[in-house]
Amino acid sequence: MPINMLHTLRQIVQGVNQSEALDDALQFLVTQTKQALETQCCSVYLANVEAGHFTLMATDGLAQSSVGNAVIGFHEGLIGLVGEREEPINLANAHQHPRFKFIPEVEEEQLNAFLGTPIIHQGRVLGVLTIQQADARQFSEQEESLLVTLSAQLAGVLATAKARGQLTAASNHQRSMVVLQGVAGSSGIAVAQAWVERVAVELEDVVEGQHDDLDAELERWQNAVLQTREYIERLSLRLGESLERDVLAIFDVYQNMLNDSSISGAVEQHIRSNANAETALVRVAKDYISQFAAMKDAYLRERATDIRDLAQRLLYFLQQRAHELTEHEEPLVLVAEEVTASMLASIPRDKLLGIVSVRGSSNSHAAILARALGIPAVLGIADLPLKKCAGRDVILDGYSGRLYLSPSAAVTEEYARLLRQESELQAEFEKNRELPAATADGRRLSVMINAGLAADTEHYGGGADGVGLFRTEIPFMIRDKFPSEEFQFQTYCNILKRFPGQSVTMRTLDVGGDKALPYFPIREENPFLGWRGLRMTLDHPEIFLVQIRAMLKAHRKCQNLRIMFPMVTNIAELEQAKKLLFKAHSELQDELEEHFNVPPIGIMIEVPAMLYQLRAVADQVDFVSVGSNDLTQYLLAVDRNNARVANLYDELNPAVLNALNSIAEQCRQYKLDFSICGELASDPLGAVLLVAMGYKVLSMNAANIGRVKWALSKVSMDQCQHMLRKALNLSSADTIRRQLYVDMDSFGLGALIRPGQ
Repeated sequence: MPINMLHTLRQIVQGVNQSEALDDALQFLVTQTKQALETQCCSVYLANVEAGHFTLMATDGLAQSSVGNAVIGFHEGLIGLVGEREEPINLANAHQHPRFKFIPEVEEEQLNAFLGTPIIHQGRVLGVLTIQQADARQFSEQEESLLVTLSAQLAGVLATAKARGQLTAASNHQRSMVVLQGVAGSSGIAVAQAWVERVAVELEDVVEGQHDDLDAELERWQNAVLQTREYIERLSLRLGESLERDVLAIFDVYQNMLNDSSISGAVEQHIRSNANAETALVRVAKDYISQFAAMKDAYLRERATDIRDLAQRLLYFLQQRAHELTEHEEPLVLVAEEVTASMLASIPRDKLLGIVSVRGSSNSHAAILARALGIPAVLGIADLPLKKCAGRDVILDGYSGRLYLSPSAAVTEEYARLLRQESELQAEFEKNRELPAATADGRRLSVMINAGLAADTEHYGGGADGVGLFRTEIPFMIRDKFPSEEFQFQTYCNILKRFPGQSVTMRTLDVGGDKALPYFPIREENPFLGWRGLRMTLDHPEIFLVQIRAMLKAHRKCQNLRIMFPMVTNIAELEQAKKLLFKAHSELQDELEEHFNVPPIGIMIEVPAMLYQLRAVADQVDFVSVGSNDLTQYLLAVDRNNARVANLYDELNPAVLNALNSIAEQCRQYKLDFSICGELASDPLGAVLLVAMGYKVLSMNAANIGRVKWALSKVSMDQCQHMLRKALNLSSADTIRRQLYVDMDSFGLGALIRPGQ
């Protein structure tokens, strides 16, 4: 393709992306494309999925009066044919083609040559881009290549421009409904007006400077820290009536980051080096933010948001502003560029019906708090222009991840019905939360929680049989040096004491490559396949032994610990880890002059290689726990945080289901205790299949305990196994999911799975 043409195409794409309104973007597209290809007509049709047709949205060459009025069904005409085939159609004389549809109002009688290419975004046909000419000739191979290239480049930006344009066009009183797709962060439905929250000060606004009085600058900084502590405490107290103490540990993280050993101490060092407080704060915050943001682990990557939030609160008080909590009179849906835990906490619980965030993921503290509070959340809506949302009626669907702006009367009525249904279901979930987990025919199960901070940032209502996974790396992440043995011992004791008589499975330090510590940076070409988990800690026994000693001391005191090693690839690694563990145990017994037992030892099954070594594993450990999230990524060679391939990540993929089933079969054969602690266990569909495979211990985020228990209580083991047999014989995740929907509906559970369809 000629260089000058590539330049022209880039200019067209850039122009479309920069257009404020949909009409302007599309008109720019067709006019510039017509000129670039030196043809007589260029038009663009956009798909209306609900109506089942394409609408002529812009043209340079057809009748302008037909724009917005001329429609062609998905299975009609040449436009429909391009959409059906999802490939270009190049005709010398379109009028002679059997699929040609004559539409008088577009006035294309004199145009014979036709070339149409589909505009496809994430597997969906968004529209059709066409060029036409009077001469009865086929467009050249180069012309076709140019139009295909333009359509491919436009797909993403047109999806964004379409959403933005619809919002802009809806500025009058007759606002049309717009549907935007994000990530489901917390299940549920909310119907209210949008309240847009904007950050008062940002780190990027700070201009670097120096001070001329060290004592005065340190005092100014310490006052800002004190005011921030008081503000966070006010937020914690406001939520204290709605949440249990364990969930409020999120705000303890904020307080801990203000300690001398973390952000506050680092800022003071910069101040002593002559930077003023604002400059010192920004330098330290950006350093922490960049390190966390670069991590592959989704949960830890979201901690960058917490640090930015905290730093901007500190900056606010450094600028000597008074911060009063806003009082709201009407229920609302909170909308922001990036919803933070402190934003969420600043709104009274009885007024906050849902949250929407342009950025963020289901691992953010805002999403975790939303789940704990039972508030629906949709995150990651990149196409949402905030200035168009304030005061607008919205419907938030936290099951599907959709946001409806200015919803139609029909949509509003349907969601009102779903809200009533959801309220009834939620009452049923809560009844089941405290009941023992079991199938309808009485097969007993254990439902545990995945924890990260304190007992668990999401543990808000009981009902768990213990902790199936505690991520010990969190205390390491929020400090500026490796925590001492005593600090770790106290941390682990606090966790174990919260679950007396119940087992708590603690995973040893899982950092390295993809989760570098701020004070232990690691740079690798491909960190997700690199030096992480047990690989790193075995190379640093001085780190590993301190943690193991702290765990053993906590177990000696509480007697309910299980130790689990992450990222095990071969038996030699496991044997080396056990050797160090027994060494620490022997030394502790000598030091304390007391005999105490070694806790059960297990490994995470997340590296596919371990599927073929379970016989040897059974001779070495007391239990295994399947980390289905990482196992899925490694089996499918998909980074689910990469938007380009995230659609390939699916735990219902036949390969994943067969791997999980094989693990269960082998563990039974080798009499090895096994469980699962991935997201699949949190989904009623996944839980049903896992129970059928033989997984009797499911570990999940606490918000889903009642839902999963309720679903399992409605199906018998025979019904679960019936669904599993069908699923294992199907060839794609989509067909498996559809079949599960049908089966669940036939068992009277259709309302439970409807929102995810």
